[in-house]
Amino acid sequence: MCGNDDRVILDGTPWLVANSLYHADAMVGSACTYFDRVETPAGGNPRVVWRSTTAIQNIKSTNTKGDFTSTSAQEIMIWLEWEGGQLPIGWDSKPKSTINNLFGTSWKVYEDVNTGNGMTVHSMLPDTQYSGSFTGDLKDAFEALVRLGRFSSETYVNVGNAG
Repeated sequence: MCGNDDRVILDGTPWLVANSLYHADAMVGSACTYFDRVETPAGGNPRVVWRSTTAIQNIKSTNTKGDFTSTSAQEIMIWLEWEGGQLPIGWDSKPKSTINNLFGTSWKVYEDVNTGNGMTVHSMLPDTQYSGSFTGDLKDAFEALVRLGRFSSETYVNVGNAG
């Protein structure tokens, strides 16, 4: 899925995989999301296996509104790579916390309220940007945010977007 808002609904699950390209009209290059499968490890919870590739040369600087398609009170953005002036909500403040040794690097967590929808946004930026592809269980990132006290262990993810 390489087009803006390409998506696939995962039959038999409450999930969908989407390639939502914020400000696609200002982007030079491509960003693609590939759904592989839903798997359930022995004794574990179902998980979505997916990957993404990016070949973005430039994104004209814009004011990002974020994703307000869910009724969730909070949003998590995991920034693997950023270019062209795009910065997360909360960037103008210092990081609220650091997650050490997650997916092979440390991550700074920026937080602030998206004034466009009132939702609190938690943006994770790696100390070393990823290039090309990313492999990792996002549950590890969610659990790290719980350990930092950013979410309770009772918090549910109801929408997942990648792009």
